[in-house]
Amino acid sequence: MAYAKNEGRFFLEWIAYHRLIGVTDFLIYTNDCEDESPALLDRLQEMGLVTHVPNPLEPGENPQQKALTRANDHPLVTASDYVLQIDIDEFLCVKAGDGRIADLIATAPDADAICLQMRFFGDAGLKKLPDGLVIESLTSASPEDFEYNNILKTLVRNNGMFKRITANHMPGFRLKTKKEPVVFNSGGVEIPAEVHNRQRLRTIPDAYRSMKYAQLNHYAVKTFPDYCAKRYRGDASLHDEKLGMAYWRLRNRNDVSDTAILRHAGETRNLMQEWLRDPVLAACNARCFAAYDAILERAKDVFK
Repeated sequence: MAYAKNEGRFFLEWIAYHRLIGVTDFLIYTNDCEDESPALLDRLQEMGLVTHVPNPLEPGENPQQKALTRANDHPLVTASDYVLQIDIDEFLCVKAGDGRIADLIATAPDADAICLQMRFFGDAGLKKLPDGLVIESLTSASPEDFEYNNILKTLVRNNGMFKRITANHMPGFRLKTKKEPVVFNSGGVEIPAEVHNRQRLRTIPDAYRSMKYAQLNHYAVKTFPDYCAKRYRGDASLHDEKLGMAYWRLRNRNDVSDTAILRHAGETRNLMQEWLRDPVLAACNARCFAAYDAILERAKDVFK
């Protein structure tokens, strides 16, 4: 499940990649878009590839919370085996086995939840993002021991204990049950109940940090023009003040090379090309790129 605004230029790669690693259903909410992403998602929905739900806002409404609240009762969520809420700039990189979600689940088959630590990827010295795959263009990242790699999201088994999707970052568990949720990190190690305490964990305790079997590649800033566009569209939780230069400096990490995700780059590109044989989708995608270029131009002075 995801929510987005003005991110149509990145949709096909994100959807193709995650479909290849095992995501079967995509539930995507959009609001107040200035690009062509709603039309792109509508065409993907007609092709049976995603479910797109417009998320119009009243003045003062929080787009993130409104989408999350609506998603809780959506049939794709209630009927799913597992639920994962990530953003369009986040890619689940599975290192276990063949790099599929099933391989990650196999590292903790009894888990009700598997914690996924974020790893921040920087601009790789690029002044402008090429038109190719983001995962191929941006391969410089934070080291594993970077302090803020402890931020997490969670892959959750929908087995009756799961109650709701929450944004940051551990889903809520039904508190009526006497059974404690079984929570693992991404290294195949269980996090004891007294440590997670059924809480909505935003960060993982230091003693349980691990990226052995999986990590969440977070392309939070991409290049500086893309970061200006992010600032221009605003924060989904209405905390626009956080999108300043301090955020850029903290998350523009180019400390080490990390190419683990590239094992799926060729397949991702091939699947995108297969979908783009559809002329309607191809036209929508081209308009998304053109609209994004226009947004980059409008956003270039946001920090002046």
